[in-house]
Amino acid sequence: MADAPAHLIFRKLLNLLDEMRREAVRNVGAGQLKKMLGLTVRQGSAISQLKLLLEDAPEGIPLKVLATRMQMSVPATSLLVESMVRKGFFERRPNPDDRRSVLIRLSERGMQMFEEVYGRFRAMLDSLAGELTPQELRTLDSVVQKLECLQSGK
Repeated sequence: MADAPAHLIFRKLLNLLDEMRREAVRNVGAGQLKKMLGLTVRQGSAISQLKLLLEDAPEGIPLKVLATRMQMSVPATSLLVESMVRKGFFERRPNPDDRRSVLIRLSERGMQMFEEVYGRFRAMLDSLAGELTPQELRTLDSVVQKLECLQSGK
């Protein structure tokens, strides 16, 4: 398998992770969550993307950053954020570096929603990781760190 082109290896990894994420959402009962919480798939994705972005910027992120991550226009993302604020999943705070903009964060309700749905995804990943040797996990971590450095240009 080492002779497979790199792009195919990456595609397989992305497909595997995406399928695991979908399976985790299905196991929670996505239909029931939608009924209870009134969230669309795009809104659920916005919660997870915002959570990931907040790991590097816990004070909040600008709208444009979320728009870029979601591959949406800024106006469309603004509407999405507004609906998430109304539903109580996001909150806006003044941007201390730019009075014309705001920073977006998950509200307490948004964090609870994320933990409920994506806790199962993490459990699936932990279960898979349990099947790897400590050396395999170190190798995987090393590869991910190198790819992050290459991608960020460091």
